[in-house]
Amino acid sequence: MRTFTRLSLIAGAAIFTQMAHAAISYNIIEADIAFNTGEVSALDVDFNGNELDFSAGDVAMLIGDGAWTANGRNAAVVTIVYTAVSDELINGLDLIFSGWAVGQGGVGYTEYVERWDADSEMAGPALGQVAGAQWGAGMGGSDNPFTVSDFIEFEEGVFSYKVKKTFTLANLDENPASSFASLGLVEQNAVPEPATMGALAIGALGLMARRRRK
Repeated sequence: MRTFTRLSLIAGAAIFTQMAHAAISYNIIEADIAFNTGEVSALDVDFNGNELDFSAGDVAMLIGDGAWTANGRNAAVVTIVYTAVSDELINGLDLIFSGWAVGQGGVGYTEYVERWDADSEMAGPALGQVAGAQWGAGMGGSDNPFTVSDFIEFEEGVFSYKVKKTFTLANLDENPASSFASLGLVEQNAVPEPATMGALAIGALGLMARRRRK
């Protein structure tokens, strides 16, 4: 019986750790796309537990292509800035986004994360950053749609942080109608510190096992 209880605790801890979510309060400072024509459009934001999703608002995150050249949209910058305060330690962020670059079109991205003091509303030292780019076949890449997944691991868990991410959509083709770049859903997942969530899971399962023995 004791062996069964121990195995149940181990298996249950793993399940609880996967299921557990930190309660995170987000403050969106900026979330928009600015085109080279001077047009600026707000993004849609969806909150879902540890997950934060950004998607196109009234105007698609697309530049170049024959459908858009009449508007002169051949470059754009997507800017997302927000702060987050969690009730559990967060040890990293998952960045996942989709897009499409064709010809001499491309999508570059950077994400910078720093500590955030919610009381003073001041940013602190850097926690981590990532950067990269996806180009069409005309720039040595692929003309296929892409999905990028990147992870920023913090040196230590934090309860609050500030994020700034930018996506640069560029069309370097002299004939803009034959190349384009677009950005789809941008997803951000906060990853709770495993030790913290595991301890909570084991504690909860321990109480359950004790009650069962009684």
